[in-house]
Amino acid sequence: MEGRGPRRGRSQAGGTLTGRSLHAGDPEYPARLRDLSSPPDPVFLAGPWRHDGPIVAIVGTRDPTEDGIDVTRDLARVLVERGAAIVSGLARGIDAAAHEAALEAGGVSGAVLGTPLERAYPRRHAALQSKLSGSLGLMSEIPPEGHASPNTFAARNRMLAAMADAVVVVQGRHGSGALITAAAALQLGRPVGAVPWDSREPLAEAPHGLIHRGDATLIRGAEDVMCLIRREETPSPDEGLTTSRVPSFDSTTLPLHEAALYRALRDRPRSLDLLAETASLTVPELSIALLALELKGLASREPGGLARRARPRP
Repeated sequence: MEGRGPRRGRSQAGGTLTGRSLHAGDPEYPARLRDLSSPPDPVFLAGPWRHDGPIVAIVGTRDPTEDGIDVTRDLARVLVERGAAIVSGLARGIDAAAHEAALEAGGVSGAVLGTPLERAYPRRHAALQSKLSGSLGLMSEIPPEGHASPNTFAARNRMLAAMADAVVVVQGRHGSGALITAAAALQLGRPVGAVPWDSREPLAEAPHGLIHRGDATLIRGAEDVMCLIRREETPSPDEGLTTSRVPSFDSTTLPLHEAALYRALRDRPRSLDLLAETASLTVPELSIALLALELKGLASREPGGLARRARPRP
């Protein structure tokens, strides 16, 4: 594909996606990609791919734990509040959680794809992919009508690392694809962070390995990531855990059923059936406990039979 004119393709989100192809010598070619030993030439872009603040790549497993999703969402949300843009690979799990939380917080997010710009993989991410194309944007080295393969998904990770000021690995097993992104970042001199977990957690293998080898800085919260980007000393324990929320509410002060339900709630909506199962409550017990938490400003109902933990007001 020669030139850098607009190219239109039918996206799986149901609309027409306008992208452009840029060669390494083009003035508009993303400068960060030139740091790679083999920059994509051409690269295919949709969206502006311009951001005045830092860019953070958040990566991890496609099958995270509930806590992994929560940590990812908290990191992405607070980082965009501090002016960062969030990039990832649009895979299910950690990638999607990072993209969604950034957009929901009113921030900027972009995806580096292992498919052509017009193809959504997985297909259920078509709407999310469309939103990202209008945010920071989409990026791929695969031409329109090109074919994706396991190798193209692995290769895109080097581009993801190059576009970021820092890479954060949230969860993953030994051999996780997130480690490819981390390795590429280290080769480029980009700082890498990793989130610690219980040592018995299988999905702790990737981040723990990075920390143990000295390849990654332990990340406790968004402020640690910002310090990583600034190459400063890590903050004190209290500062490192800074988020946009006030300190966690002490659920032990609640009645038994309310405490059980509060612990089962998350920042993202969960179904009432799942909450009842997680909290070991009957439907009547759940209804009474949820109403009590709502009155205390600790929970909120969402359309479709869902509920979420309310964010305490400062």
